[in-house]
Amino acid sequence: MRSINEILFTPKDVDVVLIQPNFLMRILSSEQNEVVRSYWASMENKEPLGDTPNEVNHGLFSLAASLIEAKFSVEVLDFQAYDMFLRRTESRMIDKSDIQKAIACNRAKLYGISTITVAVANALNIGEIIHNLFPRSIVAYGGMHPTLYGEAFILEKNVDAILLGEGNKSIVDLANTIIIGNGELSAIKGIYFKNENGEVVRTSKREIDEVDLDALPYPAYSLMCSESLPLMPRFFTSKGCPFHCAFCSCDAFYNHAYDNYDVFYRDPVKVVDEIEYTYQKYEMPFYCFGDLTFMTRKSHVHAICKELIARGLSHVKWWCQTTVGSLDEEDLTLMKRAGCKQVGLGVENGTQRNLDRMGKPILADEAEVQCKLIRKCGLEPITYWIMGLGDRNFEEAVSTINRICYFVRENLTEVSHIGVPVPYPGSPIWYAPDNYGLSIISKNFSEYWMNSDELGYSRPAVETKELSSDHIYALWEYALMAVANEYDKRREKENLL
Repeated sequence: MRSINEILFTPKDVDVVLIQPNFLMRILSSEQNEVVRSYWASMENKEPLGDTPNEVNHGLFSLAASLIEAKFSVEVLDFQAYDMFLRRTESRMIDKSDIQKAIACNRAKLYGISTITVAVANALNIGEIIHNLFPRSIVAYGGMHPTLYGEAFILEKNVDAILLGEGNKSIVDLANTIIIGNGELSAIKGIYFKNENGEVVRTSKREIDEVDLDALPYPAYSLMCSESLPLMPRFFTSKGCPFHCAFCSCDAFYNHAYDNYDVFYRDPVKVVDEIEYTYQKYEMPFYCFGDLTFMTRKSHVHAICKELIARGLSHVKWWCQTTVGSLDEEDLTLMKRAGCKQVGLGVENGTQRNLDRMGKPILADEAEVQCKLIRKCGLEPITYWIMGLGDRNFEEAVSTINRICYFVRENLTEVSHIGVPVPYPGSPIWYAPDNYGLSIISKNFSEYWMNSDELGYSRPAVETKELSSDHIYALWEYALMAVANEYDKRREKENLL
């Protein structure tokens, strides 16, 4: 595997360059909020296996594999990995000159940039750099944000095209059209583009089964940099989600990109084929299942677990996330035998009224029962919470904080991720915030942090009638302090035993 410097700064010409923008806050770890630092230190800086900061963009390496299969030459520029590398080795952050130098060394006819909402400004800046250096090159964008905000995003000056949904088919079609000259852009399904007159064109949607996860080549992780090791792959056993939580845009992502959308489940044998291949090639120490709701079809998960056991892969540990109330002792016992180490649960809030209002299909009291059962079966429960989610006032917010503290005190959670509501484009909160007791006060996407990362937080872009954005942020900080105190006390108690 090549070093990040070799990948970025060795001059080369390729057909397609795929790009991961940097997205961390523009501060060094030494400069960050002391409350945040103390909170992560209280958990001994533990991260759930499914939320490691050096996790690569699996989607980009999947696109790279599809392009390679179609006989195109590809390079992947991971500016997030380079930013982390510079922070670690030079105590500085990536800057525009670094990106300009890397782009200049990697000439292509087609550039594809994947971006999440909070990285949009960085992604657009990269597009500008590409157009300044190579005016005749095409810059296409993909990912959650461009898919869900496409009608507005395509109007940006340095956006030539948008690939909607999973771009494996579209990127190959685009490369065939741009590089080889086969076909017309208007014939490619599932894209936005600007025609020769500068007019925006949206083509017809793809069918949901046109991108068959079982038929895709395995991600081309050989293109990743050695600094991103150890590889922590993310395997998807399904795509989509049957639920419609107000704060989530997953359901909208698939509905916006595809006709006849429904949750799609992969062949369990082919899922394990991919896991086995990846382990044999890269010897990853652990992995995660990327499904948002891993246990929506028990027979499917059981089949995967049994296949892992049968192939002798249960020594490789893994993480998953699922819905509160979906697990029983039989499930968890089998999952542990198959290598499961951690189970993430979106508890979100401490009151049933707020959960119901947000469309969260769980019972508040069931979360404690599930976490106890996860511990009983020898696994680690990971809990996710959102401050200000339905909390109308100070008292309700404090109730949620007390609930999180209780979970830590009673050893019901190994790691707690505490965030704030984000009105992601495409989510029900984005379209109708009033329905959920919220007002959107900012559409500066660079501040659309969930606040559940060590170097990713800001004041929320929403407020309630009684809680301003500053109030929610202060309550979030208070939650971190209170929970950190509980972790410290729990560790002291454990050390005495």
